[in-house]
Amino acid sequence: MRLHQDPHLVKRLSRAVFAAACIAFLAAFTALGCGDVSSEAAENAENGENGEAEADSTAPPPVPVNVIPASLGTISDIVLTTATVEADRDAQIFPRTTGMIQDMRVEEGAYVKRDDVLAVLEHDEEEVALARAEAIRDARKQEYDRSLALLNAQLISEVDHEAKERELIMARADWDAAKVAYDKTTIRAPFSGTITERHQNVGNMARSGDALFTLVDLNTLLIYTHLPEMEWSHVAADQEVILETDTLPDGEFRGAILRVSPIINPQNGTFKVTIKISDPDWRLKPGMFVRVKILADQHKDVILIPKIALLDDNEVFVVKEDTVATRVPLTLGLLDADVAEIRDGLTPGDLVVIAGHRSMKDSTRVKIVSP
Repeated sequence: MRLHQDPHLVKRLSRAVFAAACIAFLAAFTALGCGDVSSEAAENAENGENGEAEADSTAPPPVPVNVIPASLGTISDIVLTTATVEADRDAQIFPRTTGMIQDMRVEEGAYVKRDDVLAVLEHDEEEVALARAEAIRDARKQEYDRSLALLNAQLISEVDHEAKERELIMARADWDAAKVAYDKTTIRAPFSGTITERHQNVGNMARSGDALFTLVDLNTLLIYTHLPEMEWSHVAADQEVILETDTLPDGEFRGAILRVSPIINPQNGTFKVTIKISDPDWRLKPGMFVRVKILADQHKDVILIPKIALLDDNEVFVVKEDTVATRVPLTLGLLDADVAEIRDGLTPGDLVVIAGHRSMKDSTRVKIVSP
């Protein structure tokens, strides 16, 4: 039996078989290639994960730290103390005689100059006595002049003339005594200053033991303070002093050491320091409490770092190449409340760790973060 083939059908089947064969070949090739790549990738992935796991387990992460560069600056050795402002000249004015107060010429707060009249006591008797002594003195002077003329004319003896001279001397002495008694009834300022207190009123009986006024020279203010003997070698005359007070706005003033006592008190181990205040505007007043900073020494253009960077053994951590912190020993100079002078061990610009360094070891990997 013979089969009859349709030429169009054969052509379509041939095309279908060829297409199926191509698809099968491509699938086999793809599977082969993908299988090789997938197996290699899987192997590499497994090896990579294991390697990272091993690295993470052996190397700790970097420690976050804050750093600051060592820089040049000025540091001062400051001796701190507290004291009270005092006036260089502060006096209570007493009468030198007893008498009723007739007039009070000044009030509290008044500025007076030396020899200005502050008060006047009743002085009627003293005035009469002075006038009488003045009249006698003038009469004795006239008698002396006549005696001298007669002596020159050789009309009296020299003995008689000497008697007239003695009378004149005694009359002048009596006038001086009367003048002193009269002057005592006028109370005058012994120096220039400000009346800070008036103790009496007109009509009161002034006695030699009762103060009339308190006079203070506000132009010259001083501070007397006592420092422990360990500061003896750190202070000297003319050293600069900074004064601070909370009583006044912008209450910072300047001064200088005026005197340093040459002895140390054996009872408390202190020595006295006198400080002169510069206050041209008269803002400070006697009795004000101030904080005193004596600039005992000052170093300029030296390497400075914050004190918080220092470890217990005067060492610091310095970050090298932004990744490793190395422990560096230092030689220190002056110290103040915030910074330290570095004499040896650092150069300007070295990055010093100021936070995160307390528990670190030498050559620790670090990561610099902003504070």
